[in-house]
Amino acid sequence: MLTLGLLKEILPEEHRVLLAPEGVKQLIRQGLKVLVEDGAGVGAGFETADYEKVGATILPSVEKVVRQAEVILKIMPPKPIEYELFNENHRILSFLNLKFAPDRLKDLLATKATYFSLELLQEANGIYPVLMAMSEISGQIAVHMAAHLLMSFNGGKGKTLNGWGSVKPASILILGGGKVARTAALEAVKAGAKVTMLGMKPGKLTTFLEENTTIQYFPYSPEMAKTLLPETDVLISAVYSLWDDYPVMITRDMVNLMSKGSVVIDVSVNRSKTIESSAATTHEQPVYQLDGITYYCVPNLPAAVPFTATRVLSKTVMPYIRSISRKSLKSALIEQPGLLSALSLYRGKITNRFLADYHKHEFYNIFELLELNL
Repeated sequence: MLTLGLLKEILPEEHRVLLAPEGVKQLIRQGLKVLVEDGAGVGAGFETADYEKVGATILPSVEKVVRQAEVILKIMPPKPIEYELFNENHRILSFLNLKFAPDRLKDLLATKATYFSLELLQEANGIYPVLMAMSEISGQIAVHMAAHLLMSFNGGKGKTLNGWGSVKPASILILGGGKVARTAALEAVKAGAKVTMLGMKPGKLTTFLEENTTIQYFPYSPEMAKTLLPETDVLISAVYSLWDDYPVMITRDMVNLMSKGSVVIDVSVNRSKTIESSAATTHEQPVYQLDGITYYCVPNLPAAVPFTATRVLSKTVMPYIRSISRKSLKSALIEQPGLLSALSLYRGKITNRFLADYHKHEFYNIFELLELNL
């Protein structure tokens, strides 16, 4: 069995951690050793003593954890201060987002470590459990922020999402049809808003729309967007796909068809450039005003609720962590087939076909590499 190392995140706005104390407790009960970097869970509401109480060994620095652990658990893609410590004996589980980061791909390949991408963990039914869980949180937060930013003291129209008697409810237009978009739509309906969706794959939403008849749906086109935007109070962009790029663009002029005090929530700002006038913001400085419209373009919404997100992540990844830590790599991939899609890099080679093709690298079949002991 391999020793686990739980790291504290370096980015100042990222307070999630991959394992809550109860998750660590489960792993230790199963005979695994867990090292935790001091302060790893504090930002998510978990004191170092909480991990100590369940049997974890607390170490004072990332270097000490990485030197003693073989399986490294973290949230965000590794930074140089972390990956410079990795070697071919390490297995790393974290969000990697390698499609958008060719330089990071090159640097991680050079470490010769084995990397699993959290966002690519896939169940037998085709669902990406980690991605779906974080997307659901993002969809909920998007609507909560819309309600907040519509208030007059935030530069909004001074409207509530729900109507009142003869006062019409706020009108929310959602771009996309994935988990973020569907969750946002349901959250907005629950809040009493009028909800319209513009999607790229009509067939994907058939059942969803049949079950939620108050939600209007139209196939995306620039013309349809121009028709709907003048009556829209909140525009939420939730266009995201792991593999596809969608030809969607809402220009600045189109956004300005919305009246003053309207709100743009761009959840996909760092993944798909769908709104010409949006630019990534941070949790510290989440909004800006342009042409009388308020833009909220924070790309990492679940980081705003680290207590909830950590507990969700911990429960979701537990079976995968158990397999990675207790089995040989080949046995782990057989026991948990979802790990196969997540296995992105192995000892300096790309083992995910999409990433290899996208970045024009050679693809290597992991089972052939293991058979050859490479």
